[in-house]
Amino acid sequence: MSAEKETACDHAACLTRRDALLAGGGGIIAGMVAPIGAASAQRASEGVAYPRKRVVRIGELHDGVPLAFTYPLQAQPNFIVKLGAPAQGGVGPDHDIVAFSSLCTHMGGNLRGRYRHDLKAVGPCPFHFSTFDLTRGGVAVHASATQSLPQVVLEIAGDDVFAVRVAGLIYGYRHNLKDGSLAEGAKTPTMRG
Repeated sequence: MSAEKETACDHAACLTRRDALLAGGGGIIAGMVAPIGAASAQRASEGVAYPRKRVVRIGELHDGVPLAFTYPLQAQPNFIVKLGAPAQGGVGPDHDIVAFSSLCTHMGGNLRGRYRHDLKAVGPCPFHFSTFDLTRGGVAVHASATQSLPQVVLEIAGDDVFAVRVAGLIYGYRHNLKDGSLAEGAKTPTMRG
């Protein structure tokens, strides 16, 4: 660096083109990493303290007939359905029993009563017509929604079907387990240690 340039930079912030490019690239990388970190934190917190709730007995489910329930909080509506075809995350003898949030991921439209057994899908949402494929983990397949429906993770014990956690963030919540009381029948697991 020349003495003249060095003197001019002593009293003011001096930024070279190379420095500007490096700083801009760092901002882009930070912008890409921050959402990944937030999503990882959400997933990590979700697996820790979810309650366990008996939802239904397998024998009470009939192909294509959804049943409503709340989980993990009382104000969070969901549905469980026996699809009659294997599904991602499905449980039961035929891996066809799945449960999802009833709130559309786009703007929270209520999807209750919108199950299409012929398509194994739920929708269209009454707000903007979003539709979700239940055989593929609730992926959005039509209209405005860009995120999958949160899937309620199920476990089988004998003939009982239990909700044990939620994969994904329920519309209208920053955390699925805060800002409300547990759904009726939901029991927080005891910590072992």
